[in-house]
Amino acid sequence: MKPTFMRLTGALLAAAMLLLSACSKPSGTDGGPSTSSGTGQTDTGQSGSGQGGSDTSQGAQPRRGPNGEVYGGVYRMAVGAEPAGIDPHIDTTLFTYRLSRNIFSTLVRYKGETLELEPELLAEMPAISPDGRTYSFRLKEGVKFHNGAALTAHDVKYTFERLLTPATKAANTWVLQDVVGADEMLNGTATELAGLKVTGDYTFEITLKQPFGPFLYYLATAPASIYPAEYARQKGDAFAREPVGTGPFRLKEWRENELLVLERNPDFFEEGYPFLDAIEYRVVADESTRWLEFEAGNLDSNEIPTVEWENATQSGRWKVWETTTLNTYYLSLQLEMVPDPRVREAISLAIDRQKIIDTIHNGTGTPAIGFTSPGIVGALTGAPGFPYDPDRARQLIKEAGAEGMTIVSWQRGGDKVTDSNLAIQQMLAEVGLNYVVEIYDSATFREARANGEIMANQGNWYADYPDPDNYLWTYFHSSSSRGMSVAMNDPEVDRILEEARISTDQAARVKAYQDLERKLLYEQYAIIPLWHLKSYFVSQPNVYGFKLNPVFVYDYKTVWKDVQ
Repeated sequence: MKPTFMRLTGALLAAAMLLLSACSKPSGTDGGPSTSSGTGQTDTGQSGSGQGGSDTSQGAQPRRGPNGEVYGGVYRMAVGAEPAGIDPHIDTTLFTYRLSRNIFSTLVRYKGETLELEPELLAEMPAISPDGRTYSFRLKEGVKFHNGAALTAHDVKYTFERLLTPATKAANTWVLQDVVGADEMLNGTATELAGLKVTGDYTFEITLKQPFGPFLYYLATAPASIYPAEYARQKGDAFAREPVGTGPFRLKEWRENELLVLERNPDFFEEGYPFLDAIEYRVVADESTRWLEFEAGNLDSNEIPTVEWENATQSGRWKVWETTTLNTYYLSLQLEMVPDPRVREAISLAIDRQKIIDTIHNGTGTPAIGFTSPGIVGALTGAPGFPYDPDRARQLIKEAGAEGMTIVSWQRGGDKVTDSNLAIQQMLAEVGLNYVVEIYDSATFREARANGEIMANQGNWYADYPDPDNYLWTYFHSSSSRGMSVAMNDPEVDRILEEARISTDQAARVKAYQDLERKLLYEQYAIIPLWHLKSYFVSQPNVYGFKLNPVFVYDYKTVWKDVQ
């Protein structure tokens, strides 16, 4: 797909300056409540369309669940762009993860709105050997995939080996990197995962190279979704557009760049769920059009556009939801392309984080003092934060001989440059740097990032699991750093991360992560943390039932719409 390029002009800079003096919004959010003052989560790039209301004939009483939930109806949302595919082995986008949570199932999942794990496809939580390396699993029996095939341990084996097979070109091999034999599969010297042993139709064991406490959290992530072996093998690359899982909804229709429809899975293994008949995602690139559709009642939930913040939150017409999620917004600078730490420090000093939070995100966030999100044990505490000092930034740029340097920042998707990128462009221009934003479709962006070709990216990271390893290993260990547009390649950093992830001494582990993060951020400026945002969305008054979680990936299994 041909990328879209957008180089910011003086007119856009003027628009950014006006923007920074106006009120605005938090990041876009989407979800549904269970009470009139419950919690919600951001749904970046997600909110949809279709037929509404409960599925009842005129005058008839709707079928209700044990707590008054209404069965039937279509949940309608709109998205700015469709995903490249629905295969969380390959795609790391939040929208794909959310689709995956509804189409697929994982061995374990988060319990409700907590960070506690519970069985999903498992009959019970796995037994762990005394040395902490071997996990024994037993699957639920009678679970069916959407195509009618029965779930067995052989599907788990196929799925995990597919993730590690080089031909898959998976972006999420970290999920199984600690399993015995993973390295051999990844380098092509083995075709089976030595550390996964099927012991029966519904039982299997996984053995790790070394003990690793967060391993079960890995298995609750979208990339650990279980696929049907025979079907996925037959479909090959086409599986991403024709996915089949065991989740509460199955793919019914996908009209390219127009509409994506999930329908109720009648054979879902959790009795009584889901309540909705279908979920419809309409592709609507323009933010204003999405809002107008929501305001007219044609969508059930929507993100809040900047200019509509007061209307959305103060009018009383809709339910407004807020939640604190595990997120960090950042500016990455590929270290080989921006090798001088003075330039990276100057960029940090040139960004007025609080001003962007106040004007673009309506005061709904806090400036970051670290990269690991607050709320995670081991996140950096007691750090001074990153000051706004444009004079010092200009001095450093001059010392580095970088006056007029161009920073090319890639933006994934959208039909216009984001407000945050506009603000950063203006601020860097004021200290003598040329910040150019180029917009690319998701597939092009993903491939370029995997190849380490992106110079800069203003992005965000929502925790896959609540541990510093998810942030620091992913972005700074040499095995994955290049693919995250950082390109850190430091044996000492690798050593610290490798030792911390297997340590059983929690206090020592926390200290190791915090010491390393302080060095990476405040001495090397290896990445530039910006802010952490609370998440907001609005929904129609008749939407209920979301079980929202701090890891920010939730399903629609419990969502329902009351009769209007």
